[in-house]
Amino acid sequence: AVVGAMVASAETSREYRAEMGKLQTGFDAAGHSAETATATYKALQGVIGETDQSVEAAQQIALLAESEQDAAKWAELAAGVVGRFGDALQPETFFEAANETIKLNESTAAYTQMLEQAGYDVEKFNAGLQACTTQAEKQAYMLEVTDEILGEAAEKYREVNAEVIRANEANEEWMETMGEVGAVIEPILTDVKL
Repeated sequence: AVVGAMVASAETSREYRAEMGKLQTGFDAAGHSAETATATYKALQGVIGETDQSVEAAQQIALLAESEQDAAKWAELAAGVVGRFGDALQPETFFEAANETIKLNESTAAYTQMLEQAGYDVEKFNAGLQACTTQAEKQAYMLEVTDEILGEAAEKYREVNAEVIRANEANEEWMETMGEVGAVIEPILTDVKL
């Protein structure tokens, strides 16, 4: 029974461990630390509750954020995306559109959707973005506008869904533990299979 449980932990945690590998790779490539990757992912996982979506959203945030504090703020705003738009706008899609907006120097896709649904003047936003002269200024401007639109909704969502978030966080801790066990067992199983 013990051996069966150990084998099961390796098998069932493989996908989770692969997702954590994607997370770390994305943050390394963007020049962020492992600690920033973990903190950003866990903040998202509490709200989103799905490992793959949280990893994808975190990878997009890694590209948006200039610092650990910026990454934390973007991750916090995911609660505003979920709370204000529900299933109509997924956080990972929103953060991808935010990155496209910076690259193209004008609002695109889901970022435009957020601006329009909030009644924010898209042309005014684009003019402000185009007035920025550096990447850091663009990122700071976008974070400021996004916080203005989604900050209150993020706070309210966290307040109303505190127990759901707590349950997601507990589940994440369990998956992390199972991933650690699986990481120890997997090489042994692989060697046995060979």
